[in-house]
Amino acid sequence: MANQRIVRDIVTIKRTIMQNYDKFRYLGCFYLEKKEVLNAIAAMSDEKIAEIANECREGGVRWKGFLKLMNQVESSLLGGREIIDATQSEEKVLVSINETPVDSFIKITESASGVSVSFNVLGQFDILAKGNRNGIFEISGANITPKTSFTLVDELNPFWEDRYSIALKGENFSFALSTEDPKTGKKGSCCAKFYLLTENMLIADDLGKYVDTSSLIRWINP
Repeated sequence: MANQRIVRDIVTIKRTIMQNYDKFRYLGCFYLEKKEVLNAIAAMSDEKIAEIANECREGGVRWKGFLKLMNQVESSLLGGREIIDATQSEEKVLVSINETPVDSFIKITESASGVSVSFNVLGQFDILAKGNRNGIFEISGANITPKTSFTLVDELNPFWEDRYSIALKGENFSFALSTEDPKTGKKGSCCAKFYLLTENMLIADDLGKYVDTSSLIRWINP
């Protein structure tokens, strides 16, 4: 079997996908959209891959089919889970996280240079962190304890004002923290959102309803 990394059609598709910046609606913290779309394409038949590659060559840097396939991939990853999005309401829907109240589950620590967080959880998780121009990193099978600390803002680093997210994906449940547009219509604003992904549902809410998030979003670019 040919190495997919060097197959001409796959190379063409990868170069086109690199120019797409559409995002998952709900799972953007948990997955890398471009990688998931590429993996879905790589699992297709050679004939279908060749067809997509030709569409990419004809369409230039913008492949019209990317958004449609990306939405299909996200639906597959959601797997029929119920979606509860309370980010636009005053209702608190995060009763607890792994049987721990939200304000006890997350610990925010502010220092002179920035902000770090730790989570009241014990177990093995895959980690995905996004920092826009600061880059992306993934870690598989990390052992996390309540003493594990993640630096989210370091004001001594270049582009520290960029938005960021961090997701911890576990076997029984996953969760993520993300700085995003609150979609309130107020220009130049930013909020910290929390996502909880369980076997049956995905819950999204404004973390500011539960804890003081001012240190997480202070000076972050809107």
